[in-house]
Amino acid sequence: MEHIKNLLNKRVKQSGLSSSINNALIIEEFVRIIKEIWGEKIALKIKPLYIKNRILTIACLSTVISQELILHKREIIARINKKFKSEIISDFRLII
Repeated sequence: MEHIKNLLNKRVKQSGLSSSINNALIIEEFVRIIKEIWGEKIALKIKPLYIKNRILTIACLSTVISQELILHKREIIARINKKFKSEIISDFRLII
């Protein structure tokens, strides 16, 4: 008899939702890291939009905050990749 976890994983993969679920988890982790570094107030001005070809696209309401993101880029990417135990994100792109 199979465990329900294994059955669910198979169904998710078959339905094509696996990629969407992973992207949502990555975006959630990005938001958590941003809140940890700068707090809730700044996190409200940063919105991760989508992931394509291992590049996370982020909308930012402030040029000052976008510069801070650039300064912390390596750290943020490293923390995301460490969490998922894979080089799941290689870069991020900012839309200001």
